[in-house]
Order: sequence, then C-alpha cells, then structure tokens
Amino acid sequence: MMNSIPFTIHPDAFIHDCLTSLTHLIPGISAAFYLVDSHLTPTQHLLSGIDPQTHQDYLQSFLPIDPLHPRRFNHLPIVLAALGESGRTTDFYRRFMQPNGIHDMVEVYIRQRKRIVAGLSLMRDRTFTLAERLKLRASLPLLELATEELIPCDPQCRLTPKEQQIVEMVREGSCNKRIALRLDISLSTVKTHLRNIFAKTNANSRTELLSCLGMACDRDYLM
Repeated sequence: MMNSIPFTIHPDAFIHDCLTSLTHLIPGISAAFYLVDSHLTPTQHLLSGIDPQTHQDYLQSFLPIDPLHPRRFNHLPIVLAALGESGRTTDFYRRFMQPNGIHDMVEVYIRQRKRIVAGLSLMRDRTFTLAERLKLRASLPLLELATEELIPCDPQCRLTPKEQQIVEMVREGSCNKRIALRLDISLSTVKTHLRNIFAKTNANSRTELLSCLGMACDRDYLM
C-alpha cells in the first residue's frame, strides 16, 4: 500500500490519451483523473474541461461532502457509481454542482488488490444515459493500464485467483504432484500455471517467487 504520491503525472503518461478518448466517446463531458493516497483522499488531479479555479473551490470546500468520494466506496465491490436522484438532494449538489452548471456525475474507481488507488470523475450538464455509463464501465481496463503505469502494481495482484492459490500452496511446501491432487487438475496444468506465475513475477525459481511476493516458505519444498 502506498503511503504517499510524491510525483506529478508526466505529460507523456498514457492517462492523457485515455482522457482524450473518453471526452470524444461521450460528448459534452468534463473529467478529472486522480490518484488516491493511503488515507483514501484524491490527489494529483489531471483535469480535462474543468476550470482550475472551480476545481480549487471543490478541493477546499466540497471534497469532504462529495457523495462519490472514494472513501465511501472503498469497502464496496463497486467500480462505477452514479450520482442518482438522491444525490441531487444533497448540499454538494445545491452548493457546488448547480452553481457550476453540473447536472450529473459518474465516478469510475480503479483498484489494486481491492483497494481504490485512482479514480475518474466525469460530469456534464445533462444526465448520463445507461448506454453511456456502460461505455464508461467498458473503459475500465484502459484506465487500469494507465494507472499501473503511474502506480506499478504489486506482482501478486497480477495473478489470477487460481495462480494465487497455487502460490500459497508453494509457500506451504507442496510439490507439483500434491498441488495437482489438491486442486484436482493435471500435472501439466500445474506446470503451465507455474510457468505463467514465474513470467508474471520475473522469478526463476520457487525461492525467488516467494521472495518477490514477500512470502516466507513454511518448510522445505520438493521440486
């Protein structure tokens, strides 16, 4: 887990291209990409179509009461949240959105190991349709790729659930045959999974694998 984000987003970062694509994909939107610090507070904002002074007003006076703040959604398995009708009864809507001509907002959350590490706020002067929200949901893999360029992902979070299960069994000292028996898969499938795990973690052995993932081996293992 990151403790701080001491850098700025480089002008050549892929996220710039993502924002350009999204603003062309859905007409009339303004957007703000941001990273999320260890306190689940948005930081390092990258703006598209948003007045800098309006953004400063938001940070100084309205960020804590934003109904789509990442802190409100980090514990939920949600990657996209819309303002909805209830959001239009809040002080945030009356005091910030209405005076700035914003009618609707959608938030996309980017996670690493289930924790929100970045987000994208999208807003405009009319309601987002269901089709438009689905388009934004479909853009998540690109946003995840762009975020990983800024915040390199822990090697373990690149592993599939099955691969993570095999890594845990390796940590316990299980040999390939034991893994195959416990998971009810063939020995060749176990070896294929291990090759993929080694490739994703740049490890050349089980010892290097566990070291890379910060895991200690319970006992000696058999090759």
